[in-house]
Amino acid sequence: MIRRLWSIAPLAVFLGGLPAVAQPSYRNLDAGHPTRVEDAEVTERYALDLDVLNLRYDELSNLRTRLLYEPRLSYGVLPRTEAWIRLPLFYREREVQPRGGIAGIGAGAMYQFTIESEHVPALAMATEVFKPTGPNALPASVSVRALLTRSFAPGRLHLNASIASYSARQGPSLIITCPPNPAPGTPCGGGDPLPPLDGPCVVNADALAASFMCNAAPQLAPAETQQALPGDIQTHGHWLLGLGLDKALPLQSTLLLADLFAEKFEGIGRKTDVTAEIGVRHQWRPQVVFSAGLGRHFRGSGFSTFLNLGLTLSNALQF
Repeated sequence: MIRRLWSIAPLAVFLGGLPAVAQPSYRNLDAGHPTRVEDAEVTERYALDLDVLNLRYDELSNLRTRLLYEPRLSYGVLPRTEAWIRLPLFYREREVQPRGGIAGIGAGAMYQFTIESEHVPALAMATEVFKPTGPNALPASVSVRALLTRSFAPGRLHLNASIASYSARQGPSLIITCPPNPAPGTPCGGGDPLPPLDGPCVVNADALAASFMCNAAPQLAPAETQQALPGDIQTHGHWLLGLGLDKALPLQSTLLLADLFAEKFEGIGRKTDVTAEIGVRHQWRPQVVFSAGLGRHFRGSGFSTFLNLGLTLSNALQF
């Protein structure tokens, strides 16, 4: 027996030095990769994640389309603590100005209070500050998010709740040019005003500058908005509640996801929006995770369908 053990020792040492065929990074969910609801687990300490491909395509009403690209860098700075920075870039339909550019820069951090055990779920708290850019940039917005993850035999359950601020500039400085025959239920056809980027964002709802807000029809604007003068900046609140589920296929290094979330932009006369998403994350290489998702904003003010793709590179970096 001893001779046999010594004979396979070199092989064991060799295999131990090889990188693992699949790492568990595909199970670590971040907002927008590919669904809005995320888990309560942070990036491992000294792990550096670079989201080189975070692309979203939106198909809106009146044949409008939107494109959003958001590179993101996150790092496990301390035990159970990650920090990130992101830079969303947008491209919109020609009727809206500005049509494209950098929306701003966001920086945030998440701390995981508990690691999931048999009787205790994983709990985490995250916060972010986002500063819009440009000559007419609005004040910075702040968000606070609570996250819970609990594992069961069929899969994992995730609960997200967040509150945030966002600012809007009153007046006709940035408006959508209405088509000849606007569809009912749209802002031009007598509907509610649109939030930033006309719908739920894949990341924090306050993430994109609210200067993209459409100018609401005067008769539909809330009283506080009617009293504001053109050019005045107003700060409002935003909240989100979301439920997500995922199912891991361990032997295939693949995670299947689905979520449902409701969010409300206060102060602009908009109804509560409800969105459903499905997605998949796959560990393509030990340091490479690919994600894809499909979503539908099916309730609230207007409807939209969107697709997103993501590619994350992970590596260890200790300073």
